[in-house]
Amino acid sequence: MKSSSWLTGHIHAFEHFEGVPESLVPDNLKTGVIKARGSEPIINEAYRELADHYRTVIVPSRVKRP
Repeated sequence: MKSSSWLTGHIHAFEHFEGVPESLVPDNLKTGVIKARGSEPIINEAYRELADHYRTVIVPSRVKRP
């Protein structure tokens, strides 16, 4: 998934539901989370800026073995 599609999808969802959740819990796809490091994941810069703009936090799901 391209980053622009990922971010636009979030924006459209916020507009559709007329609000923003307190936290976003994405899975660990590369578009949202660059590196899932246990307690300190590295979030994509554009995704982090989107969360800052809408005053919400990103809490990626935990990594689990298949």
